[in-house]
Amino acid sequence: MSEDRGNLGSVAVGVGMGVAFTVMGVGLGIILASAFSRLVMLVGIGIVQLLWMLPAWLIYRRRSQTETAKGILITAGVVFLLNASCWGLVFSSKFKIGG
Repeated sequence: MSEDRGNLGSVAVGVGMGVAFTVMGVGLGIILASAFSRLVMLVGIGIVQLLWMLPAWLIYRRRSQTETAKGILITAGVVFLLNASCWGLVFSSKFKIGG
């Protein structure tokens, strides 16, 4: 018995979309930081990415494109872990700015 589960999408497409969303989010953050110079924006991209990754994941999940949704989550997890490790280096004694 084979069940037609519909279009499940592609993990590669989800990863590509996740990367594109992250690049656009970082670009928007840089634009906002330069536009509002008095506003100090110290926000980790790993947490803030939920603003654009969660809706994208929900949309593809509702469309039954589970593989694409999985790719979006994979990208979100990798970006979160990279961000956390970079901030860990910045706040540890092993990384010193300016000397």
